[in-house]
Amino acid sequence: MKNECYIVRDLLPSYIDELCSEESARFVEQHIDTCEECSQLLHQMRVEFDTQEQPEISARLEQKKPFQKIAHFFNAQKNFTRFFSISFWVALIITIGFFIHALNVLSNLNDIREEAQVVEQQKQDIMDKAFAILSSKEIVDETALQAVYREYSEQLQHLAVFSTKNIDDVTRLQNGPTTTFPIDYSQAVLVIGENGKISESIVPDIYDIGTIAMANNQWVVQYEYKKSYLKTVENAHQIKHYAPTNWTIFQLPIVFAIITVFILGACLFQKRITKPVESILD
Repeated sequence: MKNECYIVRDLLPSYIDELCSEESARFVEQHIDTCEECSQLLHQMRVEFDTQEQPEISARLEQKKPFQKIAHFFNAQKNFTRFFSISFWVALIITIGFFIHALNVLSNLNDIREEAQVVEQQKQDIMDKAFAILSSKEIVDETALQAVYREYSEQLQHLAVFSTKNIDDVTRLQNGPTTTFPIDYSQAVLVIGENGKISESIVPDIYDIGTIAMANNQWVVQYEYKKSYLKTVENAHQIKHYAPTNWTIFQLPIVFAIITVFILGACLFQKRITKPVESILD
């Protein structure tokens, strides 16, 4: 055996592990190309190396499998947590938007309610002032009623007084100012308009929300609103009878707030589950 063979065989383990220098590797390769024995020895050593290495690799892979499963589980849980986090912020933004909208609706509704209260109070004031005049005398005081009309001339079209003797079914009018289908003005004792007492016949407006009447045991007072004021009266009527409640206004924001809290709870619970797994992987 040549001296080169001894040298090469000493270098083979390092050559197989790729630990020798480039010059040594080139020397080994040149020798193997010309030496059949060293070439076979190299092949045998490589086979033995692979045989020894394979179980070790398999064992390491088997050891890694549980951790790989944990890693897959953790990644899935991490994606789930991210989904909950995004859902929480989206739900929170939507909830805030709905609350802002509800507050604006409530603010506008409160303004309209205040206007409606003014209209309702106005009805009562007109009737109180008219009946205060009528209760003091047996004869209708035209001048005093004209003063009442002038005080509310921007709102009123006509102000009329009827005797209860000429009117059927006045009971429903004795509970306070009531919207009603107009009583025929031809039966009135006195009708007052912009120019004072009205003698000619009047065609009433059949829009009953625009006519208000009230009665006591002796008199019935009826007035019609001007068409320019009917929109305000109609809004007041709608608010009084059909306005949404505060619960209706805030119902949707409250529902979304509950959903947001639920998502937040799910997100925190999910993070609590994944935290121990994260510690293991770290």
